[in-house]
This record gives sequence, C-alpha cells and structure tokens, in this order.
Amino acid sequence: MKKQKNEKLLNLIGMSCGLFLVLLLVIRIVSGIAANYVPSSAKTLTASAPGKVGDVTVELVADAKKIYKVSVLEHTETEGIGTLAVDALPGAIVEAQSLAVDSVSGATVTSDAIKIAAAKALESGGIAPETYGGSIPAEPEPIPEAEANGAMKVQTMSGVTVKHADDWAEQFPEQYNSWMMTKESSEAEDYLELYPMLRTLYEGYGFAKDYKAARGHYYDVQDIEATGRPHPLANCWTCKTPDFTNMVNEEGIGAYQKDWAEVQAQITEGISCYTCHANNPGPITVTHTYWIDAVGDDFDKIAPANLACGQCHNEYYFAPDTKATTIAHNSLASMAPETMLAYFNDGSNFPNGEPFADWTNPRTGVKQIKVQHPEFETFLGAGSPHANTFTCADCHMPTETAADGSTYHSHNLISPLDNPALLESTCSVCHKDLEAEVRGVQQKVETRTYEVGDQLGALTEQLASAVETGKYTDEDLAEIRQLARDGQFYWDFVFVENAEGVHNPALTYDCLDKADALCTQAIELLTALTA
Repeated sequence: MKKQKNEKLLNLIGMSCGLFLVLLLVIRIVSGIAANYVPSSAKTLTASAPGKVGDVTVELVADAKKIYKVSVLEHTETEGIGTLAVDALPGAIVEAQSLAVDSVSGATVTSDAIKIAAAKALESGGIAPETYGGSIPAEPEPIPEAEANGAMKVQTMSGVTVKHADDWAEQFPEQYNSWMMTKESSEAEDYLELYPMLRTLYEGYGFAKDYKAARGHYYDVQDIEATGRPHPLANCWTCKTPDFTNMVNEEGIGAYQKDWAEVQAQITEGISCYTCHANNPGPITVTHTYWIDAVGDDFDKIAPANLACGQCHNEYYFAPDTKATTIAHNSLASMAPETMLAYFNDGSNFPNGEPFADWTNPRTGVKQIKVQHPEFETFLGAGSPHANTFTCADCHMPTETAADGSTYHSHNLISPLDNPALLESTCSVCHKDLEAEVRGVQQKVETRTYEVGDQLGALTEQLASAVETGKYTDEDLAEIRQLARDGQFYWDFVFVENAEGVHNPALTYDCLDKADALCTQAIELLTALTA
C-alpha cells in the first residue's frame, strides 16, 4: 500500500514538472512573439550617410514609441575596421532604444554614419530624431575662397570640445600614423651636461636645474610632467597640449592662473590635430589667440604652415600681472631681436613700470630674460635665405603618397637632410651638397656659441665677485648689469633656436656678434671699476 502511494506521488510530481516546463515554453514563445511584434503604426524607413569609404544605407523600423529593428542594407566600409560598427551598432541602438549609443572604438566615422542615417530615416517618416536621442548635423558651410587658401582664426567661447587624434584616425589614417611616428624621436640630450656654462648663466632659474632637448610631439606631455623645473601655474601647459589651448579659448586668460596639477588631470595628449586645425580638418586654423595678436595685421601675409608652426615655435613670455602667454611683438616688422629687447627694456610696457625680467640672478643682481625658442622670428627675420620661397611644412613635413594614390603631408616632422627626395628634387637646384653646407654653418655657430657663452659665464663670475665685496652701489653696477642682461639675451636668442643657425645664418651671426660686443664692453667697465 505504502509503495503504491509513493508511486502515485512520484507520478504527480513528474506530471507537475512536465506541466511547468510546458508553461515555460509557452511563455517564451508568447514573449518572443510579443518582442517581435511590430504594430501597424510602425514604418519601415531608409536613409544614407557618408561613411569612411562610401555611403552607409540604414533601414529602420520604428514608430514614435519604439525602434523595432535597425539594419545596415548597404556599405563599402573596410573589413575588420568599419565593419565592426556595421556589426555592432544596429543591435546596440535597438537594445538601448536610443541613437546616442557609444561609437565603436577605431570605427567612429562608420559609427557616426549609421547613427546619422538612422536619424535621417526617422525624420523622413515624420518621427523626430530627438525622440531617440539622435540628431542630423548641420551641413558645414563652404570655406570662402580667400580662407581656403589661407589660415583661419579660432573661434573662442564657442562651446567646443577638443577632438583628439584618435577621433580622426579612421578618416585620416596616413596623417594619424605619421603623427604617431613622432615617438621615434625619443632622444633627450641633457643641455646642462653639454653646455656647462648654463648652470651659471641660468643660476636662480628653473633651467639651471633641468634642461633637456625637446623630443617628438608624442612626448610633449610626458616631458613637461617629468621635468625638474617647477611649474606651479597652468600657463606652463601652453603649447604642450590642445586640451589647455582649448581651455584658454573657452574660459579666457584666467585659465593661465589655474593650478598646474588641477589642469594636469584634464590633459589627454600632446600637440595634435586640434593644435593646427581646431576641429576642422583640412585648412590651417591658428588656435593660440596670443599668436593671432603677435602677428597682427600681417596675419594674411604669412603662409598658413608658418603660422601653424610659429604659434608654438616663438619667443614668448608670461605677462607679470595675468600670467598669460604673451609675445613681445605685434607684427612682422617688430619681431627683430633688437626690437623685442627694446620692448622688454621699456618699463612702460609692464604694469609695475619696470623692465621685464623672468628672474634675477641671485649673485649678480642682473634682471635676466630667458629667451624661449624663436624659430619663427629667426626663419622669417632679416637675412633669411628661404623666408619667401619655402614654408616650415615644405622642409619638415614631406609629401607622401598613400596606397590609393592620393598625396598628403607626413606629420612625422623630420630634418630636410633626412628627406632624400626633397634634397634631390628641390634643394639640389641651388645646393651642390646641402648637408655639407648645413654642417658647416652649425659647426661655426656651435663654436661661437661656446666661446661667447663661456665669456658670459666669466662676466657673471666677475660681477658676482664685485657684488660680494659690498663696495659698489647699484648705481655703480647699473650699466654693467644692463650690458650683461642685453648680451645674454642675444646669446640666448641663438642658443635656444633649434636649427643651430641654419634657418637664418646672417641673423644668427649678428646676434652672436652683438652678444660678444656687449659682454666685452661689460667686462672692460667692470675691470676698470674694480681696478
């Protein structure tokens, strides 16, 4: 009897389990039917948008309440790159019920094309794309002819967010890949070891603590983060990253006085696409507003490539009151070394009424100027042999041919001496052996730089000894200090210019001659004073 009861119980349990499984199956079938149900109100809509290679055509089934289906009908996107977005985006849009889904990394152009085409499809059916977080970007206005052949000026306070190099990688792979090659320029020479006089000439300033040669643009952020020079304010980020450039453009010059570390947390990459193009690929856009001021009415007279490079490769200073990056000239005519020195020496140009100084040497009392890297002022300065015939890009950004036969400028900046095609096709017209000429100029400039630098170092030590005696008043030493200041300015103008004289030999020799003469005059006065 007990056995029979157990068998009936087991049968009942088995029957119940079976019924439960059947119920689950029915629920799944019904749910599937419900999930795939498309009401009669839904519309099947189609539209296209430009992808990386060609148009991407999207079909979308939706009404004002739901997106039921998204599929890519046609495309010619690159296998393994653009197709990643083709495979992933449609399902992601349906699942999220939104067009505002994340783009597929490495396939942003194709991702954008799918989302824009879907938005266009919705609009064509009378459904506002905003219903699903989508929008159709406005067609860009054509660039006026005058601007198409020249540089443009950045628009400030416009709510722009920087598009970084990775965002352009799919659309401009050759330029992106060549830009990435700047990491091959990884050598960082220690100037303090190569030029022992620097610790004396820059005494009391950060460059006496750490001073290394610049590396490729790839390392801009890493190098400033690793430098031994103190940098309490954000203005030290000038020219190192488009993130800070845009911060200034959007917030104004108050950004220069922000805490350096505060801004560091917002930095993504070093010099890249935005720096020279803003977010508008193709035409050159000057993004540093202080550089627009620095060339003034001559803006349209300067080749776009020179403007682009010049906005970072120039002699600048930080304004004493605002700490803003500022240039000591406002036209091509006012950018000569002697004109800029006169500007720095005129106290009426500064809020405290005193001549400008980056720092005061603690032993000599000389109010020093630290020249930066005046490649622009040197290359376009008086005596330049190539200012009217070539641009920075002509010599440092070789023209390359892509796989599809199109040409582009390499963004891996190199010396012309490393470009055999340029040497053969262009330089050889005027130069029988350009490399030998270049090395000859550089050797002459390097020798003179050491000689005058050592002489300035000797002047510094002799002046420091005189100050240490306490025998001489500031009035006694005023003229000597002025000569030492001016002489070091001219010497530094040459020392920090990265071409070692080749950009403009005449201007380089002239600066060294002036530095030599001023230093000699100072030593003679000091010797007579202390005799």
